[in-house]
Amino acid sequence: MNLEDFLISNLFAHFLVFVRVGAAVSYMPLVGEQGVPVRIRLGFAILLSLVATPLVEQYLPPQPAAIGTAVLLIAGEAFIGFMFGLVARVMVLTLATAGQIISFQAGLAAAQAFNPSLQSQGALIGTFLTLLGIMVIIAANLHHLFIMALVDSYTVFVPGQPIPFGDISQFFTQVVAKSFLIAVQMSAPLLVIGLVLYIGVGLLARLMPQIQVFFIILPVQVALGLGILLLTLPATMMLFLRYFEEGMGQFLGP
Repeated sequence: MNLEDFLISNLFAHFLVFVRVGAAVSYMPLVGEQGVPVRIRLGFAILLSLVATPLVEQYLPPQPAAIGTAVLLIAGEAFIGFMFGLVARVMVLTLATAGQIISFQAGLAAAQAFNPSLQSQGALIGTFLTLLGIMVIIAANLHHLFIMALVDSYTVFVPGQPIPFGDISQFFTQVVAKSFLIAVQMSAPLLVIGLVLYIGVGLLARLMPQIQVFFIILPVQVALGLGILLLTLPATMMLFLRYFEEGMGQFLGP
């Protein structure tokens, strides 16, 4: 192999890794937020792909001779990267779902704020939990786990091999279902308190129909909801961190 072929082969290997890594980084917590400048995301993806290429070089196929084969290979790597990043994004959005449920129970459903992870208006508590969750992921160094799982994903999804679309769709369905389950578990204290409160207020409204009981009880509902949220916040974050760690750990190699 002459120098020109060697350089072209190495350039193709780096580009192939960049496609998967860049697609995953576009959904990565913190770095993948839309508020982060594109140059920072692009630079982070390039640096990460340069570091990861020597580690996964043994799994990379040789440069295809046909253009069509190369396009299919690149498209497959982009799909795997987007799928991997989307799994992490769904895990983070668990906090937004939990915040929406808590907001309804605490009487704060009308309080809306811009959620950078959703790129739209969301419940105020959901935005707070989402930003807090991203900060806790960085503080606990779980973003390192995301990077390690991304590198080890080459042992599960080998470039050039047929993509198991059936297994991926089933896995993603399980991730979404688990996300809703964790969101309900996070908001369980508020669900129980809210149910008891609404039953008591409903009975009181039947006994005194001339009084707007639900309007009078609203400040108590808000104060009670925020108080319980503050008391259960550490346990809620620990549950989320364990869920995120287990989810990313599925891609780690032996």
